[in-house]
Amino acid sequence: MKKIEIELDQVTYDKIEKLTQTHHCQVSDLIKAMIEQLTKPEIINNSFIGEWSNDAELVDQMIEDILQHRSS
Repeated sequence: MKKIEIELDQVTYDKIEKLTQTHHCQVSDLIKAMIEQLTKPEIINNSFIGEWSNDAELVDQMIEDILQHRSS
């Protein structure tokens, strides 16, 4: 195993803390899951939409949510 040290802004740190509590795991588990997800061939080949490229309704909902939160 390798050890790394990172600096995070408070908002990102708080999100990580919440995720570790919600999923009952450690930060290293979250990083591993993220790396596994981001290195899937379909994600690498289409990084913006990724796995959702075949689900137009979900993509529409995501965009609507993004735009709604951007304006607030």
